[in-house]
Amino acid sequence: MSEKQTAKPSEVLAAHFARKGEESVAELQATVERAREMLASGEVQPYAEGENPFEVPPFDWEVSEPKTDAPRRIYLGSVSDLATGQGHTVHFAAGLARDEDEFRRQLAAHMGHALANGAKVNRGLEEVSFSKTFISPSLRQTLEKFDEGGDALAGFFYLSRWHENRS
Repeated sequence: MSEKQTAKPSEVLAAHFARKGEESVAELQATVERAREMLASGEVQPYAEGENPFEVPPFDWEVSEPKTDAPRRIYLGSVSDLATGQGHTVHFAAGLARDEDEFRRQLAAHMGHALANGAKVNRGLEEVSFSKTFISPSLRQTLEKFDEGGDALAGFFYLSRWHENRS
């Protein structure tokens, strides 16, 4: 901001910090002084036009390159979602994918990125949490055939969810 331009305070923010008390006002002042030091030293650069500072960077599995030459295998995944007052939800999935990253992308489409990232994932039919609850013997046989390449499908995804609330 040039000398000819005078910054006008935000009355809403000023009132907010004043209501929080002198300690909050002092902390804000120290923060502004530190920000000016960082700009002057070149330690940080202003945001580029169009850059969103609140955009969460993608998980590695969201941006990895698909392995188009790898065979599709069965992957199993499960994740629990606990929320006080909302209960407990267990998500379980099985699907054909070329690698774990591709399977997590499938999960994200059905349960969101955060839960997909937190899911316990295994390649093949090795047990994951709750797999005995969600996979019937006949489904297990079908998944084994898919995993061995028998009855090859273009795609397969199975999702099951169990929810309980005891509040």
